Amino acid sequence: MRITDRYSTAIRSSCLTVDARTTYSDTDVLGAMGLAHRDLSEGRTWSKGQQAPIPKAELAVPLERLFMGDNSAAQEIVEIMVEWLRGKAPAMHLKLTTLQCADMAKACLAWHRDHVCKVCGGQGRGVITPRGWVGGPICKPCRGTGAILFEKQFRHDHRDLARWLVGEMEREQGRAGPAAMRKIAARIDL
Repeated sequence: MRITDRYSTAIRSSCLTVDARTTYSDTDVLGAMGLAHRDLSEGRTWSKGQQAPIPKAELAVPLERLFMGDNSAAQEIVEIMVEWLRGKAPAMHLKLTTLQCADMAKACLAWHRDHVCKVCGGQGRGVITPRGWVGGPICKPCRGTGAILFEKQFRHDHRDLARWLVGEMEREQGRAGPAAMRKIAARIDL
């Protein structure tokens, strides 16, 4: 079982008793994810006996929490992304206000979280009524892709910045699980 699966059950657990003999209990997984968040936010890494600098991954654990159902993590994610956008926009010769950065961060997060076309349900083709079979004409809003078109949500000159932000989210999303597992693996005798 992956640690992200254990994390999704641990955050909903009603039994949070601590037992020193366990290494993969709910409290162990929650603690490991908390330690991983601290280390990833500060840019720490875990090599054998040495600490090497790595890029910070401030979004790794909040994204994990968001996709496990903690909607309150969205506000933390948006705040972090607004700061990133405020730093990246001038480098791309764009002038964005804080409100524009917040709107872009929210739109990118919403698309990253659920980009399935609502008209065709992600099938890319229309629905033949009355039975609801898929196989009609190509869906016009998504142009047959089954996904909401990302580019349509942003002004032409802001699209590169928005693509960069989604790429950063995708890069960081997979870092929480391995970091938490390294915290647990340190206590396991192999």
